[in-house]
Amino acid sequence: MKNYYIRSGNGCADYLRVLSETEEGYMVRIYRDMDGYEKIIDDFMSLSLFESCLRTGYIAEMEEQKEVATA
Repeated sequence: MKNYYIRSGNGCADYLRVLSETEEGYMVRIYRDMDGYEKIIDDFMSLSLFESCLRTGYIAEMEEQKEVATA
């Protein structure tokens, strides 16, 4: 599943992971790190809200890290 950065202030490292997709939207898991206190929230996002967050830049897709093969 894809991961997204969540635009947040004060140096917080928040991100969102899409767990599953339905016709109406997405089941997501939100990870919030507030000064060392981690909070995990599972929630539903409607398709229109998710697309709006992408358009406005509130969330941005993370690049997938590719594994480097070693010989």
